[in-house]
Amino acid sequence: MNVIEKIRDILQSFPKISEVCNEIHVDLADPEPTSYGLSSTGDSLIREDILGNQTRQHSFLLYSTFSGINDFERQENSSALLELANWLPKQIGAKVITEIGGKSFDGEITKIAAENGMLYAVPQENETDGMQYQLQIIAQYTVKA
Repeated sequence: MNVIEKIRDILQSFPKISEVCNEIHVDLADPEPTSYGLSSTGDSLIREDILGNQTRQHSFLLYSTFSGINDFERQENSSALLELANWLPKQIGAKVITEIGGKSFDGEITKIAAENGMLYAVPQENETDGMQYQLQIIAQYTVKA
């Protein structure tokens, strides 16, 4: 699995994810409540040693759509994202495979950080449509030459 697939897999294993949704979609969340979407926003080289081993960083946005008709539900939504943000940094060590120039290289995730969980979109027309939240996720990983 590459880093995108692995982070999606890690998010899918969050113990409370099944309370909210059955699947984490790629790039977009459905507009109906109980949906997540993981969007990749970039990958960058942090450092490389003389042997060609790399440390890379990949950025993501996790969109989540929850029901938010009342204050209780909106508090629960924010609490779920906070719990996820606290759980993610403990999920390091997962193996990843990186393709560079047609070759596969092994590595592992060394750091996951989640921040800036916030309300992203509010339904304008129909109050039963879901409120969309956004959480920024950064994963650092190694690529072994």
